[in-house]
Amino acid sequence: MKARIGVASEDLIRRHMISVAAGNISHNKHLPTFWFTSLDEVSKLLCNENIELMLLISREKPESLAELAEISCHHIHELSRKIDALSSKGFIQFEEKGNACRPIAPFTDFEVLLGKELEITLQEGYLA
Repeated sequence: MKARIGVASEDLIRRHMISVAAGNISHNKHLPTFWFTSLDEVSKLLCNENIELMLLISREKPESLAELAEISCHHIHELSRKIDALSSKGFIQFEEKGNACRPIAPFTDFEVLLGKELEITLQEGYLA
């Protein structure tokens, strides 16, 4: 599934969220699901290593973080830090299975919207 990522000023994001909460915008699959205030912030979280980790999770479907650490050749503490960062933004989710939490990577494709393209997409969302 594709994650649509918007990069905009805090003010624009705030105005957009208020419009969503007020019901002024209907659900539009073309609007971003994730919001960041800078491209630098996006690139730190979605670096090549983290994207490879999400692809590995999607492909191998590990049953636990311990299994993911084993197949990814990461130390569990390093892996936990990466997973925490990705899950805090919604790029990794967890499914409880017994005593373990199974990591799930619902997004394996990413689209970043910014600048004029994002402004046009937001305006279309307000008109939908």
